[in-house]
Amino acid sequence: MKIGFLINYFYPFLGGAESNCFYLAKELVKKGHEVHVFTTNQKGKQKLEREETIEGIRVHRSKVWFRYRYYFTLAPGLLSNIFKYNLEVLHVHSFGFLYHDFIVLLKKLFSKTKLINTPHGPFMALPNYNLLQIIIKKIVELIENPLNHLYDTVIEVNPYQKRWLKEKGAKKVDFVPNGITKNALSNAQPINRYKDKFIISYIGRIQKYKGLDQVIKVLPKLGENVIFIAIGEDAGNKESLIKLSKDLRVSNRVFFTGRIKEQEKLNLLDASKLFILPSEWEAFGIVILEAMARGKVIISTKTEGGRYLVKRENGFLYPNNNLIQLEEILKTLTKVDLKKYEAPNIKKAREFDWSNIVSILEEVYRNSKRH
Repeated sequence: MKIGFLINYFYPFLGGAESNCFYLAKELVKKGHEVHVFTTNQKGKQKLEREETIEGIRVHRSKVWFRYRYYFTLAPGLLSNIFKYNLEVLHVHSFGFLYHDFIVLLKKLFSKTKLINTPHGPFMALPNYNLLQIIIKKIVELIENPLNHLYDTVIEVNPYQKRWLKEKGAKKVDFVPNGITKNALSNAQPINRYKDKFIISYIGRIQKYKGLDQVIKVLPKLGENVIFIAIGEDAGNKESLIKLSKDLRVSNRVFFTGRIKEQEKLNLLDASKLFILPSEWEAFGIVILEAMARGKVIISTKTEGGRYLVKRENGFLYPNNNLIQLEEILKTLTKVDLKKYEAPNIKKAREFDWSNIVSILEEVYRNSKRH
């Protein structure tokens, strides 16, 4: 098949949707499909090559004419690039990009391409916004929701999404979860300098909605040997978290690694006792799978992704910002043998190998009917 992915950012830019798109594209190439990715060439001040082939994936990046925050992007080259190729499938990532909706409308009118979307989450998924943001959200949804009828299939990455996908205009919903790389299941070596510490680790952007402040706030109530390591690049929240850790006198127990190499990330996970994802909202949480693959106990807020991946046998869930419950969970886990969680987590993670996931996606592509 000749398959196109339409996504706002793509590798080497990182994020949940970006990882999903990259690994699916890689696996599809391995299976002999011709895969094109249509994306933008700039994030912040970083600009990338306009045309590039990455591990067999043909990447076409368009110049950004205008961008406001995440959703509001104008890159006219996306349209011309997409219509250069006679695609059998155009797989879009995310609801809420009005220019992407415009492209989908034209593809519906002027081609026989199957149209698929993995939105990952609803447009502006967080629960709390100011009045202006709420108004913008309502306006965009009024425009966008009827256009979501155009997709031949919309993909949910966890089984809790079907309800709101239908509310947002999806006619047909298929289930294709996120996955994990074989490298994440390989052997790694714990970092020796932390061998006497009880490490709580986190992977992801250092961003307010990720809820890292919750861990720092309960850290003073835990033993002095308990430290928190946040792995990932700053997205605007690092300085306030550093200040919080200083105010609470735990700055010597809070570490930010920035973006690090994959092997070092695995080494840090191996050195950890616990992994936490305390987000306000997550559709899935590939990083949960990565930590599970290392046999780590998982702590997550009760997000869609958390509820799907974390069960009694492999971890703990707590309500977002319930610091009392988080403290109780952490205090309990610092006092018990955690080895019983290793085997269930590793076994469960292996089920999500990307090569298995892409086989499910191929079936979705084949079985989708153009309507």
